[in-house]
Amino acid sequence: MLKLASVWNELSFSRKAILVGVLVTTLIVCASVMNMASKPRLAFLYGGLDASAAGDVLSALEAMDVEAEVRGEAIYVPEPRRDALRMALARQGLPRQGQPGFELLDELNGFATTSEMFDAAYWRAKEGELARTLLATPGVGSARVHIAVPKSSSFARRRRPPSASATITMSRGRLDVSQATAMRYLIALAVPDLQPEQVGVIDSVNGVVLKPGAGDPMEMAEGEVGDRERKLETNLMDLLEARVGPGNARVTVSLDLDRERETVSERILDPGTRVMMGRETTEMSESGTGGTGAVTVASNLPDGDAGAQQTGSSSSRSETNESTRFDISEVQRQREKMPGAISRVHVAVLINEPAPAEGEAATPRAQEELESIRELVTAAVGFEEARGDVVTVKSMPFHEYAPVETPEESGGIMLWAQQNVMSLLQIIIPALVVIVLGMFVLKPVLTQDVAGASPQALADLTADAQGGAAPQLAAPKSPLEELRDASAADKEATATLLKSWLGDTEKAA
Repeated sequence: MLKLASVWNELSFSRKAILVGVLVTTLIVCASVMNMASKPRLAFLYGGLDASAAGDVLSALEAMDVEAEVRGEAIYVPEPRRDALRMALARQGLPRQGQPGFELLDELNGFATTSEMFDAAYWRAKEGELARTLLATPGVGSARVHIAVPKSSSFARRRRPPSASATITMSRGRLDVSQATAMRYLIALAVPDLQPEQVGVIDSVNGVVLKPGAGDPMEMAEGEVGDRERKLETNLMDLLEARVGPGNARVTVSLDLDRERETVSERILDPGTRVMMGRETTEMSESGTGGTGAVTVASNLPDGDAGAQQTGSSSSRSETNESTRFDISEVQRQREKMPGAISRVHVAVLINEPAPAEGEAATPRAQEELESIRELVTAAVGFEEARGDVVTVKSMPFHEYAPVETPEESGGIMLWAQQNVMSLLQIIIPALVVIVLGMFVLKPVLTQDVAGASPQALADLTADAQGGAAPQLAAPKSPLEELRDASAADKEATATLLKSWLGDTEKAA
């Protein structure tokens, strides 16, 4: 320690400052690396939660004494505890996505809840349950449902029907018409007296998908045309790839819609055909009797000849009338043509030419094969020549892209290094810092100080290194003494040198 203190005292102030700075920097780097090494690795827990759900999750993590980190909309926790934390949060019903459901009714107090409060809580719970059901649809990121139920009144003559709306935010893609229609019927069937036409479905990014009411047929048809085109393209690709192989066919389908709306009324009269409209039959019958005896004075007396024999007569009559009515045959038709029908179909099919063998030129596909493919396509899309449909099939070579080389997954030591790269860096970085500081800072400083130290100090350092006593070094000699020692060691060479010097002096003289 005394020797090190003596060396330290012999250093200049600037060199002492450099050494102190190097020592402090090394300590700081080592402390930061140790802090990083001691800090646990964080893993993704949840992401994309709304503010209220994220706040509930963070509060639960604080109660569990878990250090969580928020990065944007994502929550990170220590990696070893991630799975256990997910199970614990799920036990508590977290995270709560969307609106609360029927658990709201559990919080109501029967003594302090009025009928209006119960109705409001009930419909709020119904909205939450419907929103949770919509969230189960693939691709739906968030959903909100609003139900409007008019208040019933005993004095109202007509009761207004309920209505509802759903706002959907898709996590990927867009909300198509078929999904929106299914959501409309789901909400309508869950609410009494709610008609599907009174439910509106809104995509939060792309706007209204289904308007409330009967809806415009043209708008519904335009919303469905994209789905129909994609369905036809998928069917045609499956059909073609079975023949030409995967990736060797490209299909594009375009549907033109009829935008006209037409109402046709038709009345047809056929004079050559009679139709019996009705038949009326009348039957009538009559009968009567009468006497033919002579009338005398005696017949008028009370005791006259009233009882005398008389001769009588009888009559009867029957009549039948039949009346039949005929009219001309008449046919009435009324037909309404709605917009949205397919007016024309355009199909374009591109087939890749077969790959040539090595050293041979590419050969195009035979025309017979292309005609067979065209017949299959026309049959699959429902081709109608009278409608003006167009189907085009071409065979052309596809452009070949350079394959992207992906590094193969290595095993053994390389796989272990990839999995423990952070641990390796935590060990390598402090070692590199120490080596760099020692070679480029400490070594030059100590080398310069040792070179400028006194001989006695060097002897002391050598003795300390060897563990023995330091030899006493002689004092440095002057140049004259060194010359005298050299001439005494080799006298003949010295004499020869002096003779040459004297010869040179005489010549110069």
